[in-house]
Amino acid sequence: MKNIIKKLVMVSAFLVLLKSNAQQDPLYTQYYNNFSLINPAYSGSHGLFTATANIRSQWAGEAGSPETQSLSLHGPSGKNVGLGLSIVNDKVYVLSETHLYADFSYAIYPTESSTLAFGLKAGGSFLDVDLLKLGMENDPLFTENIHEFNPNIGAGVFYYTDKWYASVSTVNILQSKHYDKNNAIVTSASEEMIFYLSSGYVFNLNDAFKLRPSFMMRAVNGSPLSTDISASILWENKLEFGISHRIDESISGLFQIRLTDNLKIGYTYDATTSKLSNYNTGAHEFSIILNFGNDNNQRKPPFYWMKKANYINQTLENNERQENNLNEN
Repeated sequence: MKNIIKKLVMVSAFLVLLKSNAQQDPLYTQYYNNFSLINPAYSGSHGLFTATANIRSQWAGEAGSPETQSLSLHGPSGKNVGLGLSIVNDKVYVLSETHLYADFSYAIYPTESSTLAFGLKAGGSFLDVDLLKLGMENDPLFTENIHEFNPNIGAGVFYYTDKWYASVSTVNILQSKHYDKNNAIVTSASEEMIFYLSSGYVFNLNDAFKLRPSFMMRAVNGSPLSTDISASILWENKLEFGISHRIDESISGLFQIRLTDNLKIGYTYDATTSKLSNYNTGAHEFSIILNFGNDNNQRKPPFYWMKKANYINQTLENNERQENNLNEN
């Protein structure tokens, strides 16, 4: 009897993980560091190439807890075109899913200070389920591991000035089926479309400090609406610290520091506020952002920042170059 109960519990846990993993792509508290993952229109907006590595560990201290590693690269290709590439590995319990996508964006300029970009994302996900770890050798439904590839696409629009931005995007448009075992009970799940809506603004408090509030809403069929509300203080374009609240889920502390002109690191700790706080010690998120290449574009999204001295020097150099061109003409 105990073996039957144990088997039912393990099967139920597996099905819940399968369905939740199919409907939920990884969540990031530092979403502005990973914006190209959710909106391909963001690709190329920095005016140079940016590589971002991110590691997120949820439900710290629990065996089989969710872990996510991501690596993305995006940059400009000409005046209007941006390109990007990303790889995300998401693992929880016996499930491991690797997302590989390429991004394309095209930007237009409605005014001298604003940019409107449109983006497309194409690629797919490799799903691996190690059913043998469940220890059910005598059950024919759990004696063969699962290896599948599901193609998918996404799209987005990104509008920004140097002070504020607005972003609308969606991923998993194809809603491809994850897993469907023949002659089995409810063991199928599919990738649901996920819709993202985000906006933020930068207030100049004085010469040294900036206030940067933002929000991110995430909607997917079959899951509650997820909303992040964040606010941070940026000092001298070198150090950022702030707080974020995922409604009914968690509260987080944010920290980022720019070590050099081209290197920035960040850390976030999420403290769970739901009933799940009784079973885990929160989540940790680390990020490393590296910029490289020539930066000749002064149209920057408001949540991109470099050292103030470097920014001023580049602005003066660009202004001087423009004046020289006018004099020559």
